[in-house]
Amino acid sequence: NDLIYIPRDQSEMVFQEFSSGGRTYTVAEQNAAWDAYIEQDPYLSTRRGEYAERNGLRLPMIWRADLSITQDLFATTAGKLSNFQIRADILNFTNMLNSEWGAGNRLQAPNGRPLSAAGVNGAGAARHRMNAISSGGDLVNSTYQSTAGLGDVWRLQLGLRYTFN
Repeated sequence: NDLIYIPRDQSEMVFQEFSSGGRTYTVAEQNAAWDAYIEQDPYLSTRRGEYAERNGLRLPMIWRADLSITQDLFATTAGKLSNFQIRADILNFTNMLNSEWGAGNRLQAPNGRPLSAAGVNGAGAARHRMNAISSGGDLVNSTYQSTAGLGDVWRLQLGLRYTFN
């Protein structure tokens, strides 16, 4: 559980070739994928040649706001005052304004780990393997992946309430 060292360049990376799901991932392919992974991340790309800080990489903040509009209507029926209320709730209103707002993210790497330990080489340097997104799939290529749940889209809820007197 040591903090990860972020290599300066590909010469500091030590990977082990491996096969998964019928596909072989070469050392060169993993070097290129890990370098691209570091470059696409704003935090990792500024920490080259250093260790990552504890809790340095966090999920981005999600801004969600709900909007509720109510209108009271009054009517007299059979000599009695009746009260109706019409209500519209827009859940995740920010997502209605912009599809990128109010949507969540999760770490793309399996178990939040882009690398797996693979022992040491003859010189005593730690070897790693890039994690694949899925069996036989591509190597991890971005820090975050958009979530696609009910909370990530806007929803409209209408209601009508009648108050007895």
